[in-house]
Amino acid sequence: MENSSYNGQVRQLRILAEAALTQYDIGSARLTLMSYGDHAVFRVSAYTKPGLSVFETGGQTDDDRFALHLCRSEGFDRPLWNSELQWLLTLKSETDLLVPEPIEARDGALMVKVRVEDIEQECICMLMRWVPGRSIDSGLTPTLFERVGTFMARLHQCARTFVPPENFVRPHWSWQHIVGPDTVLDPDFASTHCNGLIGGREYRLFSEVAERTRDELAIIPTTPDYYGLIHGNFRQESYFFYKGNVSAIDFHKCAWNYYLFDISIALSGISGRSDEERLRQAFFHGYERVRKLPEHYEKWWRVFTALRLIEHINFLFQSDDPVKRASVRTYLAPGLQWLNLYMESSMSFTVALPKG
Repeated sequence: MENSSYNGQVRQLRILAEAALTQYDIGSARLTLMSYGDHAVFRVSAYTKPGLSVFETGGQTDDDRFALHLCRSEGFDRPLWNSELQWLLTLKSETDLLVPEPIEARDGALMVKVRVEDIEQECICMLMRWVPGRSIDSGLTPTLFERVGTFMARLHQCARTFVPPENFVRPHWSWQHIVGPDTVLDPDFASTHCNGLIGGREYRLFSEVAERTRDELAIIPTTPDYYGLIHGNFRQESYFFYKGNVSAIDFHKCAWNYYLFDISIALSGISGRSDEERLRQAFFHGYERVRKLPEHYEKWWRVFTALRLIEHINFLFQSDDPVKRASVRTYLAPGLQWLNLYMESSMSFTVALPKG
C-alpha cells in the first residue's frame, strides 16, 4: 500500500478491516478510522441487537463498541503483541480496572491474519472492547488526579503479584540504552547526528546527569516492590475519565521497569502548571491509598524524569523523520535548563519540562 494515495490506502484498510470482522461474532458494524499508519485503529460500532439495553441517546451500550487494530504483517512481533494481550487479560480477570479487553475470534484466537484478493498488504488484526471516557487537560483537578494515582497504584499492585505465563515477552528497560552507543553520550554520534547542537558544554551536562543517575539507580532495589511490569506510556492521552472513574488505553509500551518510571511519565504531564505541586501531592496521596511509596520517592522519580528527558533527546536525534528532527531545537533548550536545575538541586524546582 506504500505507493497508493492516502485515500486509496484508507480504502484498502477499510476493506481489510471489514474482512477481519467476519471472523468475530459481533454482527454488522460501522467502522470509523481513528489512527492511520503501520498500526491502524478503527472504532467499531456494532448495530444494537433486539433485546439489549441501550442508552437513551445513541442507541448503543459500551458493550457494542470495539477498537480494531490492524498491523502490517511485515516485521510483526507476534510474541510481543501476544504478551501485551495476555497482560490485558490478566488485568481484566484480576481487577475491575477499565482497560482494553481482548476479544477472541470465533476460533478462539486473539490475533487473526487477514488477506484480501487484489490487496497486496497482509494484516494481523486484534479486536478489543472499547474503553470509554474522555481526556481532561486544563480541567484536571487534584481530586481527579488523585484518582489517577490510585489507578496507577492498582496497576502496579497487580504487576507485583503477576506470574508471567510461558513465552511471555516484554522489553526490559535498560539505563545503558540511554547513555550508550548512538546516543548524545557517544561523541561519534554527537558529532555526526546532532547538527552541531551538542558541544562540550552539553556533553558535560549529559555526562554529569548520567553519572548521577547511575549512582542513584545502584541504590534503588529491583525487587517486586520496586520493579515490575509497568504501563510505560501513562500520558494524558492514555488515561481518561468516565463516570468519575479512570480508564486507560495504549499498553503497547508496557515493559519490565521501575514503578517510579511510570510515575515520572504521569507527573511529566502536569509540569509547569501553576497548581503542579497540589496535583503532584494529590497523585501521591491517591497512590498511597493502595501501595506504599518508597522512602525516597520524591527524589527518585526525578532520576527517571532526567533519564526520560535524555531518552527523548536521543530519539529525536536518531529519527529519520524530518519533522521530529526539526523539533529538536524547540525541545533541547528547556530540556537542558531542566537538567541543569536537576544537577543543582536534589529537591523540588519549578521549571517546566519540555513537551514531547
